[in-house]
Amino acid sequence: MKTTGDLVRSLTFPFSQRTVLKHIGTMEGLENIPRTGSFVLVPNHSSYFDHFVVEFVVNAVRGVPTWFLTKKESFERTLPRIWSEAWYGIPVDRDSPSPETIRAIQRVFAAGDVLCVYPEGTRNGSSELLPFKAGAFRFAMRAGVPVIPMGIVGSSSVLAKGQVLFRQGSVHIAFGTPIMPSSMGSKNEQAQALADQAHDAIKKLMNQAEKNASMTHKDALSNKGAALVDELITASLDENANLPQRTRRQIEFLLELYLRTNPVDPDLQTQQARLRGLEATSSRFLRKILHANQMRHQATKVLRQIPEHKDANYLLGRWYLGTPQLLGGNKAASQHHFLVSANSSPAGDTRALAGLAEAQLAAGRVSAAKSTYRRVLSESAPEDPRTSGRIAKVRKELKKLSGFSDDHV
Repeated sequence: MKTTGDLVRSLTFPFSQRTVLKHIGTMEGLENIPRTGSFVLVPNHSSYFDHFVVEFVVNAVRGVPTWFLTKKESFERTLPRIWSEAWYGIPVDRDSPSPETIRAIQRVFAAGDVLCVYPEGTRNGSSELLPFKAGAFRFAMRAGVPVIPMGIVGSSSVLAKGQVLFRQGSVHIAFGTPIMPSSMGSKNEQAQALADQAHDAIKKLMNQAEKNASMTHKDALSNKGAALVDELITASLDENANLPQRTRRQIEFLLELYLRTNPVDPDLQTQQARLRGLEATSSRFLRKILHANQMRHQATKVLRQIPEHKDANYLLGRWYLGTPQLLGGNKAASQHHFLVSANSSPAGDTRALAGLAEAQLAAGRVSAAKSTYRRVLSESAPEDPRTSGRIAKVRKELKKLSGFSDDHV
């Protein structure tokens, strides 16, 4: 049964998401967000808007909510309480957390969710960090989870303290590498060591976010973003290479955030085309055609910039192979694009070779397909998470093709 908080969140979710998308600037270090398990996120804090930037960005990578330790005064009146509960607030007495607060935090960690604690303890309008409170780090120590530092700049220009109207401006963010609690020294010394490490890391991340904000060329950030999107898609595919709808929407939003940084980046555009293709596989006839053609259009657009782009060629190979001839499918074109993709792929990446073998087989070139399948077996990188499934399929195909040649088809 839905609570009042659930209803408030569902009603305000679209506006909040659009607002984050509108004001997001550069993003760096999202690959440092752990893919599984809980962690304590510790950002600097200058604006109430920080909550929403954190919530939507972390959710786009992890797909789980981020809970915020929120001053207990926000829960004393009805409307602020409903709002705080709706957006994952946990009431806390900053001087002495109650047993209820401790239990709520334990539930967050038990569920594998994320806990965000602002270590300064309050919003800070200065560019200099306030002294850190130990609470955030003690929670991480008790649970044995990593601390992820985060730098945020620009949020106070979008939503200043005490204001309710958003202004023009961009928020730039950077995530640091995980910091694990140490077992050396007393509990107080361990907490202080964590706080000192996080303080130094957040200051550096704020400086990096400032630097990124003034960058003219953001290709390096876009490349990291495209690599992260590719990793998330690949890790989320089921055994039939389908992407769950909820996960697809989550990753689509992450991609939209990155495209705000560099809307013409070919790697990001290719991942967008890939998502359209995955949507096509789970759609019915007319929507399948629509999404497949969107994929084709976006991939073709990328090839106008980079004719040898491995992923765009792979997607077009799939399109020409899977589309009926009446609608533009072409087995020769499919083989061409798979071959270009295979030749552009790094050593060990045999995805395009497997596609090429499928296209050769569809064209009746059984001997060529068998030869290409054998290359997949011999050239696949064992550390690639996709390798085991691909090799199993290839061995199955080779077994079926045993004894067949082009003359038998």
